[in-house]
Amino acid sequence: MKTITAHKMNKVTNTDAELLAQGVVAFQIVRFVVDFYGNKIETTHDTKIMKDGRQVVIGGCGYIPSGYELN
Repeated sequence: MKTITAHKMNKVTNTDAELLAQGVVAFQIVRFVVDFYGNKIETTHDTKIMKDGRQVVIGGCGYIPSGYELN
């Protein structure tokens, strides 16, 4: 079984006009702790926060895919 815990860290407001036009209002670093059948794996990813409130992982890895949305 896989359980994911997210710890939100630094958040930076976006000022780039091109990214604002795409709906990106901020970026935030998130540290994930993945409990994968008793093994705890920590991974850190950049995320983008959209104007509709969605927070989406940029890049990803084998445990947290690119495009993964945080609740």
